[in-house]
Amino acid sequence: MASPGARSGARGARLWTKTMEVDPVRHLKLSLIEDPTEDVDGDAWCAWCLWPAAKVLMAYLATLEDQELKEKSSPVAGEPEFGSTPGVPLPTAERSVLELGAGCGAVGMYAALRGAMPVVLTDVESALPLLRRNLAQNCLGSRCCTCPLFWGTPLHRLAEPLQQNTPFDWALAADCSYDFVSPEIPSSIDALLCSAQLAKRALICVSRRRNEVEAFLASVERAGIQAEVVHSQRVDEAKEGAQVLVPKLLEPVCLVRAWMGQAWELELRVVQE
Repeated sequence: MASPGARSGARGARLWTKTMEVDPVRHLKLSLIEDPTEDVDGDAWCAWCLWPAAKVLMAYLATLEDQELKEKSSPVAGEPEFGSTPGVPLPTAERSVLELGAGCGAVGMYAALRGAMPVVLTDVESALPLLRRNLAQNCLGSRCCTCPLFWGTPLHRLAEPLQQNTPFDWALAADCSYDFVSPEIPSSIDALLCSAQLAKRALICVSRRRNEVEAFLASVERAGIQAEVVHSQRVDEAKEGAQVLVPKLLEPVCLVRAWMGQAWELELRVVQE
């Protein structure tokens, strides 16, 4: 149950702090701060709250054992089967994790609770104060750090924690594919996939809004990446408040009850530019 709070400042921003059981089996909880007036008109306008796709991605990660090997049902001809090499665990214990478009940081913090280390949470500069408050709220500063990351930035221009840990074991992203005109036109999704190549593997959760999955797949094809759906989950629109949470840049036709979150597993190359 979210409880309203307040803080002083020019904006008089209101804060909501809620405790979520993100992994009932392992009894893992996160205390999440949401700020509905965080950078309302800037680049971080969508970073203030936890979006449904992040919940779907955490739910998928919760089904995976720390050292379990992920088998690929349909390997690419001539390529080694994904996860078939011994000693390649899933993105949890003692794995380095990069979260892209972290927002409130829930997905990356969940990975840290599962034992991932180091975890680098990235977003635009104006989103970082809220990220840091959430790290402090959950006492995860020793396992996680924050860095600004403009998707597509070459490795040599990135902050030191990103350069030092590349290639990360895993990149994680949720609900980061909304900014596109049409599937045929390159967009920020292409830049997202470029930055995801700072890791050896990636899990990206995509919401099923109009043309969004198609735009994501078109970007995957342009990048020459192999991807498959490893999980899909129907989201309760009424429970999640989808009518309120759908980004303001999307048309009302996106308000559908069949809003889906899909976790895509990508085999990626490391960018060394």
